[in-house]
Amino acid sequence: MTAFLWRPLPVTALTIRQFSGGKAIRVVAALGLLSCVFAVIHLINSGSISSIEFVREVILKGIHFPALLPITTLILATGALGNEIEDRTLPYLTLKPLSRLRIVVEKWLGCVMVGVPVICGLLAAAMLIALRGEAGDHTGTIYGAVIATAIGVAAYSAIFMLISLVIQRALLLGMIYTFVLESTLGRFLSGFRVVSIRHYVTSIYERIQDVPAEMSSNATGLTDAIIVLVVTTLIALLLAAWRLRRMSLD
Repeated sequence: MTAFLWRPLPVTALTIRQFSGGKAIRVVAALGLLSCVFAVIHLINSGSISSIEFVREVILKGIHFPALLPITTLILATGALGNEIEDRTLPYLTLKPLSRLRIVVEKWLGCVMVGVPVICGLLAAAMLIALRGEAGDHTGTIYGAVIATAIGVAAYSAIFMLISLVIQRALLLGMIYTFVLESTLGRFLSGFRVVSIRHYVTSIYERIQDVPAEMSSNATGLTDAIIVLVVTTLIALLLAAWRLRRMSLD
């Protein structure tokens, strides 16, 4: 794949090559496997909860959307440009005849192209394991979760890449955003959801699988949620490019 992308998207190909077989992708895969572990445990001992309830309430709303999705994306996105800064290889990258915006966009594409197959693939595997033998058509649940996750990876990647260019401890700030702002404040302050990526990603999942209105009264409409995440992603990429232009790379 990297050879195919090298000419039209050299920075993206370089990013994919850097991630392939690296520590970051192994950590992401290990974290993604946690959902599969929970699914196997449920398969062995389901208890009183049905498999579809387990997938929706435990795997998706309890583990994946609040924690695994942002954390795994954070690891990839902060490493895309953050590692270049730490290794002092970013000045050599900027010497290429490429605009700062193109460098940022190609780095972002690299994160998405690596993150989406791994994160979405492991999530789909976990849901299929948990739903094994469950009667009924659960395509909507799986489809909605995977699509929402892919969009979430794209949005989180842009935001966390921007953070990695602004401060050195991007991983720490990303963790604070995920667990303090999105999870804690978002739970107790309903108005905080307007700046929560998790809220819009969960809304996309619920609207795609057509969750009943009484169960998703706080969810944003599908079109509105997608527009917010697309606009947020574009703004984050533009700000990242602006920040890269103003950075001292000496």
